[in-house]
Amino acid sequence: MVKLSENRWIITPSGWEHIYSLRSANRDSQSACIAMRFLPELIDYNDKYIIPAIINAGYKPIRVDMEEHLDLIDDRIVAGIRKSKFIVADLTENSYGVYYEAGFARGLGLPVIYLCNKKYFEEQKVHFDINHYSFLLWENDKGDTIKDNLQLRIEATIGRGSYSPLTDNS
Repeated sequence: MVKLSENRWIITPSGWEHIYSLRSANRDSQSACIAMRFLPELIDYNDKYIIPAIINAGYKPIRVDMEEHLDLIDDRIVAGIRKSKFIVADLTENSYGVYYEAGFARGLGLPVIYLCNKKYFEEQKVHFDINHYSFLLWENDKGDTIKDNLQLRIEATIGRGSYSPLTDNS
């Protein structure tokens, strides 16, 4: 900020950059939290297609069941969201927890990428308060399509990350 006179100030380009950085939640994070219902078939699909899409886009996927811990699960979920650059929320099977986690992330100013099984979504099972958001719809027999589409959505809306599992020291 530069003072022009007693009552006049100008915000410099570096000042605007600082202001912008304060408004951008977790700007430098290379993590992405995954919110989903933990059913065996959804976990399997997530492991095969969603996690690789996030990694291919250059981000470290965080899913609460992927690490051993003794903490309260709720605390781990909130911590994972807080340290993420964005979250991927799969609303297949309407888990109230996923709705909560997506809303919490949005409240923090984090982008949320919504997923849902196509058949489930078309049967209008996703709550009407949220079904008008942009969803990536997936099908059981078209996993590579959702993997490619999710990677493209991440790179187009969030930007390409620099995370690599080969150099992950966490």
